[in-house]
Amino acid sequence: MASINDKKDPYSLEAEQAVLGGIFVDNESLTNVVKDILVSGHEEFLDNKNRIIYSAMLQLEKQHMRYDYATVCSYLESSTIPLNDWGGRDYLMKLVDAYPSSANIEDYSEIVHGNYLKRKLLLACSNIQEKTRNGNDVSPFSECIDYAEEQISDLVRSRRTSSFSTLDEISTDLLKKVKEKMSRMEDNDVVGLKTGFTMLDQYTQGFQPEQLIILAARPGGGKSAFALNIAKNVADRNPNSHIAVFNLEMAAETVTSRILANAATINNRDIKSGNMNKQQLAKLESQIEAMKNLNIHFSNESVVSIYDIRSMCRRLYQKHGLSLIVVDYLQLINTPSEKGKATRSRQEEVANISRGLKLLARELQCPVLALSQLSRGVEQRKEGKITMADLRESGAIEQDADVILFLNKQDEGSDVITLNIAKNREGESDVDVQLLFEKQFSKFSNIANNEQTNE
Repeated sequence: MASINDKKDPYSLEAEQAVLGGIFVDNESLTNVVKDILVSGHEEFLDNKNRIIYSAMLQLEKQHMRYDYATVCSYLESSTIPLNDWGGRDYLMKLVDAYPSSANIEDYSEIVHGNYLKRKLLLACSNIQEKTRNGNDVSPFSECIDYAEEQISDLVRSRRTSSFSTLDEISTDLLKKVKEKMSRMEDNDVVGLKTGFTMLDQYTQGFQPEQLIILAARPGGGKSAFALNIAKNVADRNPNSHIAVFNLEMAAETVTSRILANAATINNRDIKSGNMNKQQLAKLESQIEAMKNLNIHFSNESVVSIYDIRSMCRRLYQKHGLSLIVVDYLQLINTPSEKGKATRSRQEEVANISRGLKLLARELQCPVLALSQLSRGVEQRKEGKITMADLRESGAIEQDADVILFLNKQDEGSDVITLNIAKNREGESDVDVQLLFEKQFSKFSNIANNEQTNE
């Protein structure tokens, strides 16, 4: 931490002394007030004398002893700490005399904590500057950004937060959410985002805030097309929604071509080749016009880290809000190596990515639909349903996911696809939904009543 002599350091000697003086007067204030605010302990004090005295108080508290003037003085005098470092009896008596009340100890503690966080922020900025300059060994820009986000994230996590919530607080919040869901159910038949697939929505109650949804299929099994169908359906049904799509395999133009093929019912190969008649061209132009107001945002980056995704989504969220995030696919998210750190296993990398996506869903209060690869063994096993054990690097994905979906083709000569809901925290699991997949149009439809997904 920076020196006290540096005038740029946010610091209040009066606030630090008032906290210590208040504790001397009222020992219980340390346990009931101060420790809940000064969550980083003695490091929150910048003045060295104050830091040592507060540390002594904490040690005496651990030993279930009082920490008044006499006991703190005795503790420090019997320690190996030089007298000049903690100020001696005169300094302790000054604290007792100057602050004879603990009435405003909470306010003073907040000032001390706020100054501590400001100093931490200045240190983080200094570290970021040093990392960015880095002498002759210039770090890649993406690595510098990752480091900056890590520094700031650590600081955000160090802010004081309530460790517990009372049953009454949680119950009141739960009741509010139940009423909100009931209100949505009056206008809708699900509480979350409608995917456009009736039975899927019925079993899951729609895609809901904070959920991480995993979708997997065999190679060529339609997982990218299905994810795009869901993205368009959500945009169609919610005019004010904004959807972020990260497709790390295909360019944004290729992805858009698939959406247009779906909407216009034109073979995607004809769109890409330009082999269309005037009637098809008119249909294509009509669909482009109709989709002008759909707020689907495509990332133009083919190589992104979990930090990039988080940063881009935060900006979009701050500007427009976010209803859904689609990542195609999880195992393609970049995991840049960090200098000076041991190489992580692929399982650890995927676990970090999976956890990062789940935390993003919670932070932005929107569902994240992430596509996933399957292990190589499933490609050789032509028959039988895909199971959660088939997910590549499956352990962390299974743990973090709220919903896991598998697309299983029934047979090669059929357009019928079975969507298996393998995991569903909000409802029934291991249930199958039948869908029609017209591959040439990248189009999925409900099969029970032949309801089209975009109706």
